[in-house]
Amino acid sequence: MNKFKKIIFPVAAIVFFVSTFLNIKNQYSTLQKARLKNEELKVTLEKMKIKKQQLIKKIEYATSSAYIDQQRRELLALGTVGDVWLNLPANEEEIEYEPEIHETKIESNWEKWIKLFTD
Repeated sequence: MNKFKKIIFPVAAIVFFVSTFLNIKNQYSTLQKARLKNEELKVTLEKMKIKKQQLIKKIEYATSSAYIDQQRRELLALGTVGDVWLNLPANEEEIEYEPEIHETKIESNWEKWIKLFTD
């Protein structure tokens, strides 16, 4: 029994220290990954803050009277008091987009013969 205690206690102590070391190593590795993830999230957060500021500026501009007037002029073709309208003559000349093709077909002798006797 005395030999058994001399073997069991050192083996148990070694197993305990090895498992403790592996656990500490695992926790350290997990903490390093968490730090990297936190840094990535901080960068993403900063990008999102910048994007938020840009969107706020766009919303402010979109609700401003200058934007509304611009859209009225562009989309609805409505002008202001100082706008000048031009009456341009309509171009009524039609443009032919397909070129004229002048082909001459040469009939073979047998086609002439068929036409001669079938018509």
